[in-house]
Amino acid sequence: MNLLACATCRPDPGSLIAQAQDMAVLVMLGFLMLGMGAVGLIVMNFARKQRRNPTLEA
Repeated sequence: MNLLACATCRPDPGSLIAQAQDMAVLVMLGFLMLGMGAVGLIVMNFARKQRRNPTLEA
């Protein structure tokens, strides 16, 4: 399984540009995971607060 850049837009595998593309894809995936994790933590925090104090319902 290859998680790096696709074959249609990827230059010569040994070139510096190909390595930069691979790292860019991995960095973008890392930032995406951090962002989704932050959203998940916020939702979990809201749910926990709602369970602790049910009088906050609108």
